Amino acid sequence: MEQRTSHNRAPHQLPAGRHGLPRAFVVSNQRERILDAVLQAASRSGYAAMRIEDVIAIAGVSRRTFYDHFANKEEAFLAAYELVLDQLLSGVTSAFATGETWTSRVRRGLAAFLNLLAAEPVLAQVCVVEALAAGPRALARRSAAMEAFQVLLQPPPDDAMVNSIAPPVAIEAIVGGIYEVIYSRVTSHRTAELPTLLPSLLHSALLPFVGPEIADAEYQRVTRTAVARAVPSP
Repeated sequence: MEQRTSHNRAPHQLPAGRHGLPRAFVVSNQRERILDAVLQAASRSGYAAMRIEDVIAIAGVSRRTFYDHFANKEEAFLAAYELVLDQLLSGVTSAFATGETWTSRVRRGLAAFLNLLAAEPVLAQVCVVEALAAGPRALARRSAAMEAFQVLLQPPPDDAMVNSIAPPVAIEAIVGGIYEVIYSRVTSHRTAELPTLLPSLLHSALLPFVGPEIADAEYQRVTRTAVARAVPSP
């Protein structure tokens, strides 16, 4: 049960009446609470069943405040979805940039993606599952995100380990396949298992470009690392 403070106010709610807080802070605080509530409500009941009443109850704001920020539930969901995608893309891109070779960049980027989703099951549910039910604008944003991941998977032509260039449709198929594997885990409430899929998904992503020998070596490397991390230190 949510803890309440004086005057029946929840800890995350701003004090009523004259509180002396800057207008910009109040507006930002309300918007953040609404977006967080959208993520929670969509994750719990699904986008189709999610109601504005659910969102304002979780956020602790009035109906008028909700409509001050968003025209309808679709607008609110799109804003929350955009925020989640930005966080995911930023995390994956940052991890990808730390690799010294293309294969290590793919390994680090994919690991970051799986770890981020596993650490935030609410975000995973919204990003991977509920976006599919939120209408054409959400689907268009999803397609743009998929294309961004495809760009990361395109190896540079001068990489010494790359021995073949797959056509764009192959890269699209790889990213789509990874998405479907993740989708199956999220919908079956097995989001926590996502990091364990890294060796197999990495092998599938690398194989068309570097061949079986290098892909197998990366698979073994990641598997050994995962096993070593799972064994407690003496």
